[in-house]
Amino acid sequence: MSNQTNNGKSSINVKRLVMWGMKSDTDEGTTYDTEVREFLHQLNSARYVPKVQTAEQYGDGVKVEDYVAKDGGELDIVIRGFTDGDNEFLFGETSKNGTSVSNSGDIVPYVCAAYATARPDGKLNLFKFPKVKFMPQGEDSRQREGSTVNYGTANIKGTYSPLLSNGDDCYKRLAVDPKTDKEIIEKWFTEANNIGGSASIVSLNKTGEE
Repeated sequence: MSNQTNNGKSSINVKRLVMWGMKSDTDEGTTYDTEVREFLHQLNSARYVPKVQTAEQYGDGVKVEDYVAKDGGELDIVIRGFTDGDNEFLFGETSKNGTSVSNSGDIVPYVCAAYATARPDGKLNLFKFPKVKFMPQGEDSRQREGSTVNYGTANIKGTYSPLLSNGDDCYKRLAVDPKTDKEIIEKWFTEANNIGGSASIVSLNKTGEE
Protein backbone atom coordinates (compact mmCIF):
# COMPACT_ATOMS: atom_id res chain seq x y z
CA MET A 1 0.00 0.00 0.00
CA SER A 2 1.52 3.31 -1.07
CA ASN A 3 1.61 6.34 1.18
CA GLN A 4 -0.02 9.40 -0.32
CA THR A 5 0.74 12.85 1.03
CA ASN A 6 -0.58 16.29 0.20
CA ASN A 7 2.41 18.25 -1.08
CA GLY A 8 0.46 21.51 -1.05
CA LYS A 9 1.16 22.37 -4.68
CA SER A 10 -2.46 22.53 -5.84
CA SER A 11 -4.19 25.90 -6.03
CA ILE A 12 -7.22 26.41 -3.79
CA ASN A 13 -7.90 30.11 -4.32
CA VAL A 14 -7.14 33.07 -6.58
CA LYS A 15 -6.50 36.58 -5.30
CA ARG A 16 -5.15 40.09 -5.84
CA LEU A 17 -5.66 40.92 -9.51
CA VAL A 18 -3.73 44.04 -10.57
CA MET A 19 -2.85 45.63 -13.92
CA TRP A 20 -0.74 48.41 -15.42
CA GLY A 21 -1.20 50.19 -18.71
CA MET A 22 1.61 49.62 -21.21
CA LYS A 23 3.25 52.78 -22.53
CA SER A 24 5.65 51.27 -25.04
CA ASP A 25 7.27 48.00 -26.11
CA THR A 26 10.22 48.18 -28.50
CA ASP A 27 13.50 46.36 -29.10
CA GLU A 28 15.12 48.81 -26.69
CA GLY A 29 12.80 48.17 -23.77
CA THR A 30 9.29 48.02 -22.29
CA THR A 31 7.69 50.71 -20.15
CA TYR A 32 4.44 50.90 -18.19
CA ASP A 33 2.34 53.43 -16.34
CA THR A 34 3.52 53.80 -12.76
CA GLU A 35 -0.05 53.79 -11.43
CA VAL A 36 -1.35 50.32 -10.69
CA ARG A 37 -5.02 49.45 -11.24
CA GLU A 38 -6.16 47.09 -8.51
CA PHE A 39 -9.29 44.98 -8.92
CA LEU A 40 -9.92 44.83 -5.19
CA HIS A 41 -11.92 41.76 -4.07
CA GLN A 42 -12.96 41.20 -7.68
CA LEU A 43 -11.11 38.11 -8.88
CA ASN A 44 -13.29 35.02 -9.23
CA SER A 45 -11.15 32.74 -11.41
CA ALA A 46 -8.09 32.88 -13.67
CA ARG A 47 -6.83 30.45 -16.29
CA TYR A 48 -4.02 30.72 -18.81
CA VAL A 49 -3.40 28.44 -21.79
CA PRO A 50 -0.06 28.73 -23.61
CA LYS A 51 -0.13 28.77 -27.41
CA VAL A 52 2.30 26.38 -29.06
CA GLN A 53 3.22 25.37 -32.58
CA THR A 54 4.55 21.86 -33.09
CA ALA A 55 6.35 20.09 -35.91
CA GLU A 56 7.63 16.56 -36.40
CA GLN A 57 10.42 15.28 -38.62
CA TYR A 58 10.74 11.72 -39.86
CA GLY A 59 13.67 9.80 -41.32
CA ASP A 60 13.41 6.30 -42.76
CA GLY A 61 9.80 6.18 -41.54
CA VAL A 62 10.78 6.88 -37.93
CA LYS A 63 10.16 10.09 -36.02
CA VAL A 64 13.55 11.54 -35.21
CA GLU A 65 12.78 15.10 -34.15
CA ASP A 66 10.08 17.10 -32.36
CA TYR A 67 9.92 20.87 -32.35
CA VAL A 68 7.77 22.97 -30.03
CA ALA A 69 7.57 26.76 -30.35
CA LYS A 70 5.85 28.87 -27.70
CA ASP A 71 4.07 32.04 -28.74
CA GLY A 72 2.11 33.62 -25.89
CA GLY A 73 -1.34 32.26 -25.18
CA GLU A 74 -4.80 32.99 -23.83
CA LEU A 75 -5.68 34.43 -20.42
CA ASP A 76 -9.24 33.88 -19.23
CA ILE A 77 -10.25 35.88 -16.13
CA VAL A 78 -13.62 36.06 -14.41
CA ILE A 79 -14.35 38.96 -12.07
CA ARG A 80 -17.36 39.84 -9.95
CA GLY A 81 -18.29 42.74 -12.20
CA PHE A 82 -17.01 45.95 -13.76
CA THR A 83 -16.44 49.14 -11.80
CA ASP A 84 -16.14 52.75 -13.02
CA GLY A 85 -13.24 53.11 -15.42
CA ASP A 86 -12.69 49.40 -16.07
CA ASN A 87 -14.11 49.50 -19.59
CA GLU A 88 -11.98 52.51 -20.49
CA PHE A 89 -8.85 50.92 -19.05
CA LEU A 90 -9.33 47.42 -20.48
CA PHE A 91 -11.10 48.03 -23.79
CA GLY A 92 -10.21 51.59 -24.78
CA GLU A 93 -13.76 52.88 -24.39
CA THR A 94 -14.50 56.53 -23.64
CA SER A 95 -16.43 58.14 -20.81
CA LYS A 96 -19.07 60.76 -21.54
CA ASN A 97 -20.79 62.34 -18.54
CA GLY A 98 -20.19 59.22 -16.46
CA THR A 99 -21.35 56.81 -19.19
CA SER A 100 -18.92 54.31 -20.76
CA VAL A 101 -19.25 54.45 -24.53
CA SER A 102 -18.09 51.59 -26.74
CA ASN A 103 -17.26 52.63 -30.29
CA SER A 104 -16.12 50.71 -33.37
CA GLY A 105 -13.08 52.98 -33.51
CA ASP A 106 -11.87 52.13 -30.00
CA ILE A 107 -8.26 50.96 -29.80
CA VAL A 108 -7.88 48.20 -27.20
CA PRO A 109 -4.68 48.85 -25.22
CA TYR A 110 -1.99 46.45 -24.02
CA VAL A 111 -1.69 45.96 -20.26
CA CYS A 112 0.44 44.02 -17.82
CA ALA A 113 -1.62 41.73 -15.58
CA ALA A 114 -0.65 39.96 -12.35
CA TYR A 115 -2.44 37.74 -9.86
CA ALA A 116 -1.73 35.07 -7.24
CA THR A 117 -3.05 31.64 -6.40
CA ALA A 118 -3.11 30.31 -2.83
CA ARG A 119 -1.98 26.79 -1.93
CA PRO A 120 -2.98 24.42 0.90
CA ASP A 121 0.48 24.81 2.44
CA GLY A 122 -0.13 28.53 2.96
CA LYS A 123 2.25 29.63 0.20
CA LEU A 124 1.45 31.57 -2.97
CA ASN A 125 2.11 31.10 -6.66
CA LEU A 126 2.64 34.43 -8.41
CA PHE A 127 1.82 35.03 -12.08
CA LYS A 128 2.55 38.03 -14.28
CA PHE A 129 1.77 38.51 -17.97
CA PRO A 130 3.71 41.52 -19.29
CA LYS A 131 1.77 42.10 -22.52
CA VAL A 132 -1.96 41.34 -22.61
CA LYS A 133 -4.80 42.65 -24.72
CA PHE A 134 -8.27 41.86 -23.37
CA MET A 135 -11.38 41.38 -25.49
CA PRO A 136 -14.85 42.44 -24.25
CA GLN A 137 -16.94 39.42 -23.28
CA GLY A 138 -19.84 41.10 -21.51
CA GLU A 139 -21.45 40.35 -18.18
CA ASP A 140 -23.50 37.36 -17.10
CA SER A 141 -26.61 38.49 -15.21
CA ARG A 142 -29.39 36.21 -14.01
CA GLN A 143 -32.78 36.73 -12.45
CA ARG A 144 -33.45 35.94 -8.84
CA GLU A 145 -35.86 33.01 -8.55
CA GLY A 146 -37.67 32.89 -5.23
CA SER A 147 -35.11 32.27 -2.51
CA THR A 148 -32.43 31.31 -5.04
CA VAL A 149 -29.91 34.05 -5.77
CA ASN A 150 -27.60 33.80 -8.77
CA TYR A 151 -24.65 36.16 -8.69
CA GLY A 152 -23.57 37.70 -11.97
CA THR A 153 -19.98 37.74 -13.21
CA ALA A 154 -17.96 39.43 -15.93
CA ASN A 155 -15.51 37.60 -18.16
CA ILE A 156 -12.43 39.29 -19.60
CA LYS A 157 -10.65 37.05 -22.05
CA GLY A 158 -7.24 38.15 -23.21
CA THR A 159 -4.39 37.20 -25.48
CA TYR A 160 -0.91 37.50 -24.02
CA SER A 161 2.04 38.01 -26.36
CA PRO A 162 5.84 37.97 -26.15
CA LEU A 163 7.52 41.29 -25.43
CA LEU A 164 9.40 42.84 -28.32
CA SER A 165 12.14 43.89 -25.90
CA ASN A 166 13.13 40.37 -24.81
CA GLY A 167 10.64 37.74 -26.03
CA ASP A 168 9.22 37.03 -22.55
CA ASP A 169 5.48 36.31 -22.36
CA CYS A 170 4.83 35.01 -18.83
CA TYR A 171 6.48 35.06 -15.41
CA LYS A 172 5.75 32.51 -12.67
CA ARG A 173 7.15 32.48 -9.14
CA LEU A 174 6.04 29.40 -7.18
CA ALA A 175 5.84 28.56 -3.47
CA VAL A 176 6.35 32.11 -2.23
CA ASP A 177 6.03 32.45 1.53
CA PRO A 178 3.79 35.38 2.58
CA LYS A 179 5.89 35.88 5.71
CA THR A 180 9.52 35.49 4.63
CA ASP A 181 8.95 36.71 1.05
CA LYS A 182 6.73 39.66 1.91
CA GLU A 183 8.90 42.18 0.03
CA ILE A 184 8.95 40.05 -3.13
CA ILE A 185 5.16 39.75 -3.09
CA GLU A 186 4.65 43.46 -2.52
CA LYS A 187 6.94 44.47 -5.40
CA TRP A 188 5.32 41.88 -7.66
CA PHE A 189 1.99 43.67 -7.27
CA THR A 190 3.16 47.28 -7.12
CA GLU A 191 5.87 47.44 -9.82
CA ALA A 192 5.02 46.25 -13.32
CA ASN A 193 8.66 45.65 -14.26
CA ASN A 194 9.54 43.73 -11.10
CA ILE A 195 9.61 39.93 -11.36
CA GLY A 196 11.29 39.21 -8.06
CA GLY A 197 14.34 40.56 -6.30
CA SER A 198 16.39 43.03 -8.33
CA ALA A 199 15.44 41.47 -11.69
CA SER A 200 13.25 43.53 -13.96
CA ILE A 201 11.48 42.93 -17.25
CA VAL A 202 13.43 45.61 -19.07
CA SER A 203 16.85 44.37 -17.94
CA LEU A 204 16.35 40.77 -19.07
CA ASN A 205 17.46 39.75 -22.53
CA LYS A 206 16.07 36.92 -24.65
CA THR A 207 18.18 34.29 -22.92
CA GLY A 208 16.98 35.34 -19.48
CA GLU A 209 20.44 36.49 -18.42
CA GLU A 210 21.03 39.84 -16.75
